[in-house]
Amino acid sequence: MAVPGDNTDDRGQVGTVQRTGDSSEDSGQSRQSAAVAKDHNYDCRPFPGKLDGASGRIQEVELNVISLKIEPEQMKAGVQQPLVHQFCFTDNNFRFYTKFISKEVFTQFWKSIEPSASNLVYWSEAQRTAQDLPTCSPCGELALIDEFFVFLCRVAAGFHERTLSKVFKVSQSTVSRIILTWTNYLYLVLGSLPLWMTREQVQSAMSDTFKLYYPEVRVIIDCAEIKCETPSSLSPQSETSSSCKNHTTLKGLIGISPCGAVTFVSKLFTGSISDVEITQRSQLLQLLEPGDGVVADKGSLIKKMLSEVGAKLTVPPLKKSAKLSVEGTLRTQAIARLRILSERAVRRVKEYHIWDGPVPLPMAGSVNKLWSICCIMSNFMGPLDVKGDKPI
Repeated sequence: MAVPGDNTDDRGQVGTVQRTGDSSEDSGQSRQSAAVAKDHNYDCRPFPGKLDGASGRIQEVELNVISLKIEPEQMKAGVQQPLVHQFCFTDNNFRFYTKFISKEVFTQFWKSIEPSASNLVYWSEAQRTAQDLPTCSPCGELALIDEFFVFLCRVAAGFHERTLSKVFKVSQSTVSRIILTWTNYLYLVLGSLPLWMTREQVQSAMSDTFKLYYPEVRVIIDCAEIKCETPSSLSPQSETSSSCKNHTTLKGLIGISPCGAVTFVSKLFTGSISDVEITQRSQLLQLLEPGDGVVADKGSLIKKMLSEVGAKLTVPPLKKSAKLSVEGTLRTQAIARLRILSERAVRRVKEYHIWDGPVPLPMAGSVNKLWSICCIMSNFMGPLDVKGDKPI
């Protein structure tokens, strides 16, 4: 990221690459606000391994090797092909660089946004602040689809702007403008999608097992935490759970339908916010209808506010009982699967490598937009376990 040092891998992160393990930050539980205690530690990140940096550098070398092969091939063919198709020629490549599950899904997504993307304008943060006027396109140095690919390489694969500048043979300021522009554009495009599913849509996409035991469930909710760089003067200790004076922790709420799709994304709040307050301020309650079921963590304290809008809280049992009937066991397994769906959905969002370390200060102004983009685009990463009848 934007922190200099020798312990930085190719993605620009300071000695950490996102994995799916538990948080390594033992101090997370002790960093509680004096005013509002945190309900959970959602920041799941392991200790950085010695192999992480080496793996990242290998990936950078691979990027450069591929880029060195592209130019002679294109000169020989006499045709300028989009670079994305040179870097991504298998579904595995697309999953690594873009997080899209396949080339087909990436192509379909691109075709849906290409018409409006052709009207993009580009600006720098300084120009936007001083004049609030866009500048022209950065000299057409890259095809639009390759600009989109650059954005994904930064946000999804986590490569540093410096690396992308070298590989794509454009200035670092051009890379910065591309990322800023595409962040704003995708936020507007994806934000216009009707994420929230109607009760009928939820029912039609629900598995038979969930429909049998929890037909009323409309959404499963969970929270995630991310870190963001901030000037120390803007992060008073009473409002942040940061362990460093120039890092702050932010917390967002995600809603997942029983079919596994992200259907609700809140804005980010200060990391010390409680589950009760974030649910209340997220505007989720305004979307619920009488009779809706909401699945949350067993420690959740939102039952009262849900009842005020006619919704019902469903949580996993506090402890297993040796006297459960067969049906009771199946119900318990079904709710456990619903909770696992939400945990997997949150994990997917955190697999966007922009979250591997604190979001750098130059991108801090766009952190809410990046958060929404990653949450929504995680729906293109392929299905979760949504059948409900498979062992976890």
